[in-house]
Amino acid sequence: MKFSEWLIREGREGPDIKVLKKNKKDLTPEERKEVMDAKAVWHMGNHNGPSSAVWKSEVNGKTWYVTNTHRAYNVTPTLKGTIKRFHDFIKGTA
Repeated sequence: MKFSEWLIREGREGPDIKVLKKNKKDLTPEERKEVMDAKAVWHMGNHNGPSSAVWKSEVNGKTWYVTNTHRAYNVTPTLKGTIKRFHDFIKGTA
């Protein structure tokens, strides 16, 4: 099986990280609350409190939710899916 086929089967196919960053949008207050309530956050060591580990991008009219570190990223079309990916994988790459 090709890697790209595995990505699609695993539901991990989405736009490239550079495209996602270029089209970044703010989370709505409701989306941000859902992320914070699910504790999908980074603790940056600053005095502003935890930061959302999930962000949003709109590419070709489709919304994508993203979580990433400098080592890896995961993208899904749903906020709940990306929150799960943060806890299941991305948090461990930090």
